[in-house]
Formats: sequence, structure tokens, C-alpha cells
Amino acid sequence: MGFSWVIVERDDEAPGRATPEADRIVVEVLAGNTQAFAQLVRLYQDAVWRIAAALLRDRDATENLVQQVFVDAYFHLDQYAPGTDFGAWIRTVARNQLRKELRSAGREDRRLATYRARLAERLKAESAATRDDSEAYVAALRGCRQSLPPRDAELVALRYERGLSFEAIAAKQGQSPEAVQRMLSRIRFRLRDCIQSKLSDQ
Repeated sequence: MGFSWVIVERDDEAPGRATPEADRIVVEVLAGNTQAFAQLVRLYQDAVWRIAAALLRDRDATENLVQQVFVDAYFHLDQYAPGTDFGAWIRTVARNQLRKELRSAGREDRRLATYRARLAERLKAESAATRDDSEAYVAALRGCRQSLPPRDAELVALRYERGLSFEAIAAKQGQSPEAVQRMLSRIRFRLRDCIQSKLSDQ
């Protein structure tokens, strides 16, 4: 089953503001220049970090969530509408991921409110160090894509580099659009796990 990101709340920082630089980079990435994705990470990792750090319990949890946000953003980049506001879009991706994390944490630990208060006090006492992990994201992504079987790599290229629809890919592959969609969903999950594993090993 495919995924879609929906703007569920209005962002107060810059409502409706277009982001031409981000849009230019998005076009480059969708055209096949995966290296350009590092520029998006550099531009927006601070904003994503602040959203995650405001509620998560510790730095490791925040770092893991930030990594997951950018991994998810890469695989759903074709769903961003250029000319709107990339900053609002990536912050919404972060908030959606944070909600999932907090729901999971709430089931495991009923004392989450205490951890939130402690973290808030710590954040006031010290400024969070800025991490530039952009090259690590790109390197992990490139390595995982290179490890794909040829058929899977071709599907990823047709969908995310050439921007073909499920129907167009299905016609080329001699399959149904639903089958192509299921295959791409499984490939995304494998790539996501691979990228997370590479980032965790660093």
C-alpha cells in the first residue's frame, strides 16, 4: 500500500511562503541527483531537530527521529508540491513521525511527562549542538540503493527518478498497477531498514 503525507495543521512560522531554493533542490533530486538531497538536510535539519527535541526524552531518541524524518522525506519527495512551502511540509513530516513515536513511548512508559519536563529544563540550560549528518544520509542511501537487485533498482529509478506513474510502470513491466505499488512499498521498507542500519553503525 502506498503512503501519502497530508498537511494536518497550519504552520505558524511561515504560512504559505514559497521556498524557491528548496524547490530547485527537490527538482534536482527527483531528476536523479541524489547527492542534492544533502542540501535539503542542511537547510532543514535544525528545524526538524527542534521539533523532535521539544518532546522526546533524550538526545539519542531525538537523533534517531531526525534520521527517520529525512529517510521518510526522501521516499515521499515526489508528493511535495513545488511552489508551496517545503519548510512547512518537512515540519509536518516531522510532527507526524513524532506523534507515532510518542504514542509508542506512551504505551511503554507512563512516566513520559516526567521525562518531558526534565528534557525541557535541560534544553533551557544548554543549546543543542548542531549536527551535520547530511553526507551520512546520502552515503547510506547510495550504498543501499546499489545493493538492490537489478529489477528492484529499475523500479525505484522509474518511479523516483523518472517520475513515472504506477500505471506507466505497470505497462512497461507487464504487471498490474496494484502489483507495482505493492512491490515499491516493500522496496521502500527494505531501503529504510538498510539506511537506518547504516546510520546506526556509524
